[in-house]
Amino acid sequence: MSGDAGNDGHIVLDAPVNRSAPPDTPLLAVKFVHYPGSQQLILWLPQDGYAGYRTFRIRGPGGGRVEEAEVTRRLNGRVQILVDTHPWLPGEYLVEITHREGWSHELALTKLEEGIAPPAPEPEPGPAPRSDGLPMVYRDGTGKMLPNHDLELRAKALERLTARFSRRLEFEGNFRAGTIIYIEGDIRLTFHHEMCGGGVHFSIDVPVAAKWELETGRPLGERDDIVKFIAAETQRRQARTWNYVICDNRIDFVD
Repeated sequence: MSGDAGNDGHIVLDAPVNRSAPPDTPLLAVKFVHYPGSQQLILWLPQDGYAGYRTFRIRGPGGGRVEEAEVTRRLNGRVQILVDTHPWLPGEYLVEITHREGWSHELALTKLEEGIAPPAPEPEPGPAPRSDGLPMVYRDGTGKMLPNHDLELRAKALERLTARFSRRLEFEGNFRAGTIIYIEGDIRLTFHHEMCGGGVHFSIDVPVAAKWELETGRPLGERDDIVKFIAAETQRRQARTWNYVICDNRIDFVD
């Protein structure tokens, strides 16, 4: 459980490297997304996360352990790992992802003090310029201009990331019974909750994994992240003095 305290310092990423890996092993793909009061490190494994990976480990300033878990417990889908870096203090960090064959992916990064601007990024290479200095336009055999799929994919990815970092919950009803609405861009998912007994103060109903896609219309790979967000945000806004336990079909709030 994390509290409201955080640090808005930017993160500067080094280039990912492989340690003792076969020469043709691809590298991690990484991205840092930053908004005031919210930031996230996104990692994409170059192969299926269930195919031999072992440990996901983060060490912080001075080598102290920030996190350590099985890779399969940290996956969002098959290859993606999301890390909330907002609570991190400034300093140097190392992300290590080990494989059962004895090699690992590594990513070194530095979290800056709040207010310190990160270095200006290197300009990304664009389309080859024409002789008149204008961008290259690609056409098919009939002369029809071809779409720039790379720019379209980037625009869609940015739109999704923006929606993800502006997501929120709306609460309807009262403590005895009601609904919690998860809102992310144009996505709206409704979950019912009710007061309980026997040591559980209240519980939020969640579709089991086998029925998640049918009942929500969202990919199964998004389930864990959405459920964890609902649990943590409900605790932050409605139940600060209680802990939550995520079960197969519900989120329980207990002492």
